[in-house]
Amino acid sequence: MTTAKSRLVSIPKSDLDSLEATIETLENEYVMDQLERSEQDIQNGRVRNVRDFLKEL
Repeated sequence: MTTAKSRLVSIPKSDLDSLEATIETLENEYVMDQLERSEQDIQNGRVRNVRDFLKEL
């Protein structure tokens, strides 16, 4: 087994914030379930025109 050397890396704070938000989203079961159901709806053709949707609001 080889020993891995540790090294420091520098990234912009905005990238770190984005990564943190992504991890929080992936940890949220409710959000992930909604995303999965949305993907299934799209695959099954259950979509509608965004303009029509916005008129309903």
